[in-house]
Amino acid sequence: MELTLYTSFLFFTLILFPSLHLSTPTHPNHCFQNDQNTLLRIKKDFNNSTLFSTWVPGSDCCRWSGVACKKLPKTKTYRVNFLEVNFGLDIVGTIPSSVGDLPYLETLIIRGNSNLTGPIPPAIAKLTNVGLLLLNFNSLTGPIPSFLTKLTKLVTLELNDNQLTGTIPSFLGHMPQLSALDFSNNHLIGPIPSNLGLLPKLSFLTLTNNMLSGPIPRSLGNLNFEILELGSNRFTGDASFLFGESKTNYAHLGLEANKLSFDFSKVVLPVDSLNSSLLVFNMSHNMIYGRLPAWLGEAPVLYSLDVSYNRLCGAIPTIGGKLQGFEASTFEHNKCLCGAPLPPCKS
Repeated sequence: MELTLYTSFLFFTLILFPSLHLSTPTHPNHCFQNDQNTLLRIKKDFNNSTLFSTWVPGSDCCRWSGVACKKLPKTKTYRVNFLEVNFGLDIVGTIPSSVGDLPYLETLIIRGNSNLTGPIPPAIAKLTNVGLLLLNFNSLTGPIPSFLTKLTKLVTLELNDNQLTGTIPSFLGHMPQLSALDFSNNHLIGPIPSNLGLLPKLSFLTLTNNMLSGPIPRSLGNLNFEILELGSNRFTGDASFLFGESKTNYAHLGLEANKLSFDFSKVVLPVDSLNSSLLVFNMSHNMIYGRLPAWLGEAPVLYSLDVSYNRLCGAIPTIGGKLQGFEASTFEHNKCLCGAPLPPCKS
């Protein structure tokens, strides 16, 4: 089965946030009354969508669909710490400010509601315990708001597949707990802030399909990414610093459909780590030149590769035999690449 980018994020999320599998109290009616009142307001603010059919006053809100609670330390009190509002076909309007009135919330997921519009509400800033914030696959508009800096425990921020505009704000580089950012499939412009490369825990960065431009900050070369997806933007210049002997974790690396130009012959990755890491590599539709390095053929778990539409030349490496198993389209439309699966090189 093909491992998708979403699958990788989901796996990462489950590792970091075991609260997704919370043991909701076995005894009924542990729901804190203030939390129940807030949830019922959220239900009303979302026009009593059928998504909330289990949200019945007087029942245990910790058992409601999309809700989980956690017992506070040294107390007998349970508070709502998980809220998920997913794929509500009859949800319309904007994210209500009432979502900010769950002070113990650690995970907020509002995802897949195509009729959910408007900006990210300032009330989100009140959720200072949130570590996982997924507001993706909606139709949200406006910029990435500066009040997110108040979420000092934020580890994962996914705002992908919306209609967000503006630039990637530099304040994100001052949120040291961030490990995963996904802003793909929006309308963002401008450069990548260089201080994102100073985030010590950042290992997932996905910015695919925006209108971002300029050179990729060299500071990103300091990070050991597991997923780095920068495709379908307008990045220019050298990206060779994203490779190197220190890059041992790459699983997905996407640089496709930009205007990058560098000598691929000089790019290295540590072969030993490739045996268990690199799954997807795409740098098609750029201006990358030189030869294909031998290490590409020594990555036995590599299942998706595309280096087409560049300025590469020379024989396709046969070491490891991995590259000969890909379709010819993987290598086509280069300056003078040759050898299987392309036609033989001229002697």
